[in-house]
Amino acid sequence: MKALQDMCKSKPTDAGTQLAHVTCPILVVEGSLDPDWADPRAEGEKIIADLPAGLGELAVIDGAGHYPHAQTPDQVLALALPFLAKTAPRA
Repeated sequence: MKALQDMCKSKPTDAGTQLAHVTCPILVVEGSLDPDWADPRAEGEKIIADLPAGLGELAVIDGAGHYPHAQTPDQVLALALPFLAKTAPRA
């Protein structure tokens, strides 16, 4: 509950300022119809650009909104599994 309370205190810009500190590969999955953004693809591209070079990939699912994992789970899985296969550390 404390983590949730702290999250509610943050400003929208707080997450963006931390992107330069990411050290692991990131797959950004967005819906093309996400109502939170005027241009979801541009928002995703901005996130990728703010990450250290080479760490981010963007996938935009046509017709999905803000919750592509719930709206198009098969498509999200089809994107996530190959991404994990190439980026997950080998044991």
